[in-house]
Amino acid sequence: MLGHQQEETMAAGLTERVCDLVAAPPPLSAGDRQDVLLAFADTLACAHAGWFEPVARAVAGAWRGGTAPLLDGGFAPSAEHAALITATAGHALDYDDVHLDSTSHPSVVLVPALLAMQAEGRLPAARLAPAFAIGIAVNAALGRALGFAHYRRGWHATSTIGPLAGAAALAHLLALDRLATRQALALAAAQSGGLQRNFGAMAKPAQAGFAAAAAVRAATLAQAGLTADADVFAVGGFLDLYGGDAGATARGAAVALDARPGSIARKLYPCCYATHRLVAAALDARAPLNAPPPAEAALTLFVPAGGLQPLRDSLPRTGLEAKFSAEYTVAVAFWQGSLGLADFEDAAVARPEAAARMARVRVIEEPVPADGAQGLEHGTARLAVTLEGREIARGEAGPIPGSPARPATQAEMQAKIADCLARHAAAGGRPLAPAAFLARLEAMLAPAAAQAA
Repeated sequence: MLGHQQEETMAAGLTERVCDLVAAPPPLSAGDRQDVLLAFADTLACAHAGWFEPVARAVAGAWRGGTAPLLDGGFAPSAEHAALITATAGHALDYDDVHLDSTSHPSVVLVPALLAMQAEGRLPAARLAPAFAIGIAVNAALGRALGFAHYRRGWHATSTIGPLAGAAALAHLLALDRLATRQALALAAAQSGGLQRNFGAMAKPAQAGFAAAAAVRAATLAQAGLTADADVFAVGGFLDLYGGDAGATARGAAVALDARPGSIARKLYPCCYATHRLVAAALDARAPLNAPPPAEAALTLFVPAGGLQPLRDSLPRTGLEAKFSAEYTVAVAFWQGSLGLADFEDAAVARPEAAARMARVRVIEEPVPADGAQGLEHGTARLAVTLEGREIARGEAGPIPGSPARPATQAEMQAKIADCLARHAAAGGRPLAPAAFLARLEAMLAPAAAQAA
């Protein structure tokens, strides 16, 4: 274990600044707290909606009984298992929120890990909101340090970045000292992994569960005194290895740690976020048509550079695969005029008209622009609709619906949460009134003064 003097003489970098943030996060404004409340509500609503999905049932079925509470009233053997199960359910429908800079799903890792650990240790609920904000800050900083190249190489950033962001959040929740916080980060890095090759399979949402469980495991072991490297973001550490270039650690030392949670993008469609701009372009093209689009129309979709990275399935056969298909999501949105949970059932994907319509969609990824910008937040998606060689409609979308540049409205989020809770009840779960669901979360996340009152 490092002595006090050795620890104090380390060069200040990202690790040092994360420890500073964990020890003394800035106060959250009323707006920040509303963002945290929405993140918890969105994540848990998605977990309720995905609770009876096969992947969630498989993970929950592997571990039964115990004392760690689950959102359906059941129990898991430990906080680690509870985080794994809830996060997997929360990502099962690919409907949970996104952070664009890191190309990751932060809340589905942070919320289950925080709630599982808080419940197990009966820790102050008032620490949940600042802990979440710390996790978002670390998630964003690591995403900017690694750059889009990390995602471009095939990593699933949710499960590479997520364990470290979760460990930082839990370090605050548990009030770990600086050395234990450093070790929690290194222990989380030792469990960092996840592949885009698993997109379209059950392993994809399970990887979010693995990340949440890894964060709990890392924080728990650090609290118990397990030692690890005390500066995992130093040269030759996490950033250099996962960033794949010598500049990642330097970028990490320079990135800001912004503990305001307003950088999260909300999903308005239950599919990969890379499809959402494409869906918006399809709906934009459909809007001015005075009648249902002709079945014989041909669609040419132009996608910004990097926008097709996770969209692996041109001809999906299952609902899970369809969530990662530009052709399917655009075809359904254009010809149907909407895109919802029911469209990602296996039976919906198997509809004969779905295959016929997908065949009429041509997708072209545009070259990398002169400024080198790639990733979900860059560029504009464009859709040209032709009939017998004549253009009959055109649509485009720049800012992605639900992103900070085009925020989801209160009505849109209320409708989404209500739809998710209704799906849970329809599948056999306990009915939950959206208003009561939100009120309970708001009371739990209230600051200490309000809770004492």
